[in-house]
Amino acid sequence: MGKDPLALLGTAFSCSCGKTHRIRTKRILVGKGVIAHMPKVLRELGFCGKALVLFDDATYEAAGKAVCDLLSRNGFAVIPGLLQKQERFPFLEPDEEARSQVGEFLFHRPDFLVAVGSGVINDLTKFIAHRTGLPYAAVATAPSMDGYVSPGAPMLVGGYKVTYDATPPVALFADIEILCAAPLSLIQAGFADLVGKITANADWTIRRVLFGEDFCDVLWEHTASFLRALSAHAEGIQQRDEQAITVLTQALIQSGLGMEMIGDSRPASGGEHLIAHHLEMMALHRGIHPSFHGLRVGAATCIVWNLFQRFLTEELPQGGRLKSTVDQETLKVHFGPLFPFIEKPAQKKLNILWPEIDFSTLKQAVEEKIALLNPLRLLRRAGIPTSFEALGFPPTMVREACLFARFLRDRVTLLDLLDHLGVLQEFLNAALSE
Repeated sequence: MGKDPLALLGTAFSCSCGKTHRIRTKRILVGKGVIAHMPKVLRELGFCGKALVLFDDATYEAAGKAVCDLLSRNGFAVIPGLLQKQERFPFLEPDEEARSQVGEFLFHRPDFLVAVGSGVINDLTKFIAHRTGLPYAAVATAPSMDGYVSPGAPMLVGGYKVTYDATPPVALFADIEILCAAPLSLIQAGFADLVGKITANADWTIRRVLFGEDFCDVLWEHTASFLRALSAHAEGIQQRDEQAITVLTQALIQSGLGMEMIGDSRPASGGEHLIAHHLEMMALHRGIHPSFHGLRVGAATCIVWNLFQRFLTEELPQGGRLKSTVDQETLKVHFGPLFPFIEKPAQKKLNILWPEIDFSTLKQAVEEKIALLNPLRLLRRAGIPTSFEALGFPPTMVREACLFARFLRDRVTLLDLLDHLGVLQEFLNAALSE
């Protein structure tokens, strides 16, 4: 594979990494006024009959009303599906209540689904579409995240984020006029989420070098390319510059296609995402406003990037600890009622069999990723907070997240390696004081 993934929609193809990748989304339209082409494209893809169109109050105004009217005028029967958030949450969350609401709309027996929204609405629709076997299309209302065409759907289960396998949309419509009008905090969240790919790919590289995990160099080249393009338009984010929003949207889609090609979130999610997820879960349980996912990822990326900088410059002990500094009882106390959800990945983390580490080889491979761009400078140029303090999180909560977030997934990151080397607490003390 050397081509742009956008040129390989709806295909399976061999790659120089030795793997066969596939992209199940068949059409992606990005540009001004692309919503007008929606009925024609859907019919070309075999969509017909009744459409369950899902939205919330905000996305109905942004694009939901227009989509419903457009489909109705062009011969589709429309079932409008307004999703309501719970009073205890600041936003709609993909929890049991939201899934139940979608389930009630399914009694109308739709032939296909349409998600009009960004993260949560797309995830809910993707989750339901996968389980019912119904095809779906997505209409983006904000360039806020990279999951539009990814193969996963994060759901809240008992207050814990669980990512389920899911089928991406058959078609995605990203109308730049709609996306430029999105709340600035959501636009900035999308930018910050992409900045996290720097540390995510460094973490993926650690697993490649130490554990022989599959890695796609071609995909990394595409990732580096869209990050450089994004950097060239960072100042335009605050101004909602049309070209900057277009580049941002294309980069988010490319990131999602990368996850689809690999089959999971490895190209897009590392320790920075774990910290962001941990803070979200704890915030919801404690009644604290969690901020937006991408903004949390951006702040976490700054911390993890600083940890990587010190890792690359310091002499480190070869031996490592025989055991993690955290045991199961400590995790039970910290996670409380959430512990059963993380017990399985936590057990794997507590029993990692570390190989002997060739620090020269490891650091050389990691530095290529970390040296690409400075995330702190990128975020500041786009007017985005670089600290959790600016997002309203207390320091103790952030420190807990940095220490315990690694147990949310069994995927090894720099956080685990630093703990193994016995320097995690020391490195965090310095990183969190900057």
